[in-house]
Amino acid sequence: MVRYDDIEILEQKAANDLLGAEVLLDSAHELPALIGFHLQQFVEKRMKVSLQKHDIAYPKTHDLLMLLELFPQEKVSEDDEFFAQILSQFAVDSRYGEYVEPPWDGRQMLEKAKEFAEFIETLWDYSSN
Repeated sequence: MVRYDDIEILEQKAANDLLGAEVLLDSAHELPALIGFHLQQFVEKRMKVSLQKHDIAYPKTHDLLMLLELFPQEKVSEDDEFFAQILSQFAVDSRYGEYVEPPWDGRQMLEKAKEFAEFIETLWDYSSN
């Protein structure tokens, strides 16, 4: 299981990944897989920060669905699981394999990733633990 000594560093790295995706979206180039990679990294780091703040140990993984299973499940929907599964396809390992075509355009992926990152933090509000 993994723990970061400095959550603020992980939060800053997540913010940098989000900024990277936004910069790519504003560029003249069409790079949806690279945007997806930065958004996957943003969501992954935000999830890990949230888990750590709640003293939940997590494995070293880029699989967002696996991380999502560590959160309270009362308000997790199939759509949430689908988004985590799709975004996980853009993780580090995918950079060396087959090209993954995103099911949404870059702006839609950006908005969905930001909404999802906010949503996962609210899951603790519904926890029966």
